[in-house]
Amino acid sequence: MDREIIKKIIEAGNEAPSGGNSQPWKFKVKNNTIEVIAFPEKDHPVLNFRNRGTYIAHGALIENIEVATYSLGYEPSFEFFPQPHISVRITFKTLTEIKNNDLFSAIYNRHTNRKPYETDRLTEKEKIYLFQEANKFPECELLVIEGEKIRQIAENLAFDMVVFLQNQLLHKMLFHEIIWNEEEQKYRPGLYVKTMEVTPPKTFIFRLLKNWKVAQFFNKIKIPQKIYKEASEKASASALMGAIVVSDHDANFIHAGRLMQSIWLRAAKQDLGFQLITGVLFLWQQVNYGKQEIFSEKEKSIINTAYEKLTEILGVKNKIIALTFRIGKANKPLAVSYKRPPEIEWE
Repeated sequence: MDREIIKKIIEAGNEAPSGGNSQPWKFKVKNNTIEVIAFPEKDHPVLNFRNRGTYIAHGALIENIEVATYSLGYEPSFEFFPQPHISVRITFKTLTEIKNNDLFSAIYNRHTNRKPYETDRLTEKEKIYLFQEANKFPECELLVIEGEKIRQIAENLAFDMVVFLQNQLLHKMLFHEIIWNEEEQKYRPGLYVKTMEVTPPKTFIFRLLKNWKVAQFFNKIKIPQKIYKEASEKASASALMGAIVVSDHDANFIHAGRLMQSIWLRAAKQDLGFQLITGVLFLWQQVNYGKQEIFSEKEKSIINTAYEKLTEILGVKNKIIALTFRIGKANKPLAVSYKRPPEIEWE
């Protein structure tokens, strides 16, 4: 394979979403083989329970790579977890004819949109196009939610902000991830504040909240509850919500990330807004199976109650909600995250 083709494939993979825009990967190339090396330490240390946040990001990266590879005239083969630190080893063979993949351009147009969406339901044609590859991932169960249940789900997903503003460790991590000016995105991972749809008046309040003592005072006057209400109302403004449910195996989060990205690319192709929401889901895993000591009993109760209500609404039993997302027609976001160039080691 031509080196420039391999580079294009890697650059397409690098456009995948990741927690806090951390891009927790590195690429090692030898002949026609790419190894994707996982760097879970780049991800959020609390939300990345058992590296599952990293695996979702790597799943999205793999889906991008598959789309790009076929579009460039090659067929990929994937070997998952060939070694503990390698999420996937990819080899390629030449196709006899190039498959026209209409999703290739969507790789570069895909972005998070945290604005309120139109609540009118999508057409059957739009939904069929969005979810047409769901059966390609038998490890995942896709649940699609419309109507009144959207509000109920949004109300429970929004509780992560309450915990983040009340827990000192999580508060510190949250504001460490926030990037306050556009140029800084080029030098470090994090969430550019405008991608969070924080307008100038709210930016002032947000900067004040960065100080833990100020945050404690705001907690006393119920500011987190107001932020919670706004977040739940914004998430409720959606045409539909989706959830991807898996059995409790780490590798399944790779497949969940692939299915999510397949849907996200199709949403971008139809110019629909898309937002991934995972805070409560990963906090629940930490609260029950991970670093329990960092949470107060009140915080544990908030997270457990929210997650249990989500499982009731969705009818989930004996499985884990890997991720949720919202889709709908929306205005353009205030800003889009910058992707730092991929780190490639050539042999």
